[in-house]
Amino acid sequence: MHRISKKTNSKCGFTLTEMMIVVAIIIIIAAVVGVGIADLIKAANESNDAVAASSESLKKQINSSETKLEGYNFG
Repeated sequence: MHRISKKTNSKCGFTLTEMMIVVAIIIIIAAVVGVGIADLIKAANESNDAVAASSESLKKQINSSETKLEGYNFG
């Protein structure tokens, strides 16, 4: 009896098309994440500006109150 050996054509690795698809998906994901991070940075800057404005207003109010209290000899 003869042994019939089957030749297996197993290829290792990826084709160029598969690699291009993976790279395209990575680029799309990076773009979406980048836009999301940009929006978060913009929101953080706006929040920081609001806190700074509120802080300045509070400082002015405290200074005004201290000035009034100096008239009563509390300062």
